Amino acid sequence: MDTATILVVCSGNVRRSPAIEAMLREGVGQIGGLARHGITVISAGSEALEGYDMDPMIASEVALAGVRLTRHQAYPLDVDDIESADLIITAERSHRSEVARLVPSAVKRTFTLVEIAALGDLLGRTALGGPAGSEADAATRVCTLVQLAPLQKARRRVRRPADDDLQDLRKRTPREARRLVTEARGHVESLLRVLEPSLSLVAKPQRPAPDIPSPALPAEATQPRSAHSTRSAG
Repeated sequence: MDTATILVVCSGNVRRSPAIEAMLREGVGQIGGLARHGITVISAGSEALEGYDMDPMIASEVALAGVRLTRHQAYPLDVDDIESADLIITAERSHRSEVARLVPSAVKRTFTLVEIAALGDLLGRTALGGPAGSEADAATRVCTLVQLAPLQKARRRVRRPADDDLQDLRKRTPREARRLVTEARGHVESLLRVLEPSLSLVAKPQRPAPDIPSPALPAEATQPRSAHSTRSAG
């Protein structure tokens, strides 16, 4: 297998899902992203603020993490994207339910970010590898993860169901934006370490960087667009 598609879903498609999408696609910390391995990563919203850019406070925090950002337009969740995705990652359990409502058969390949990162950790890199201990390509690793992850659910200890949700901003402040992106980044890094084909490129977890003021984004990246005509993978 040479390619695969990952769909990331939240509510408005302006904060959580585009941040997760960018980190998975471009990489974060010491781990490269999935785009360089031919994996397509897109995002959508169950209640999308269609045509809007990523929330500028979230974009600033994602950029501060060293992630290259491209133009993003909020895009509504649709059946075609669900059906074509090999793995669907949601911010919350409610988004997973919405995916299943639209395409019931997709429930088997739909997980919250917290859940799939934890299940990937339980499986470990070896379980996703190729024959005779070789390193499988990233697309194969994505599909193998989808097949094997449900078998690990019984091994997971979850104190309460809500712990599987990546909570949105409680207040629209830089502090809350930093909290959200930092939490998402930890789960994304765990997932990338499992999906990266080359063991030599997988770094050990690093200590979180100290908080520093977020840089301002260029005006171009912060203006909402009133409409869009093409799908943006950013």
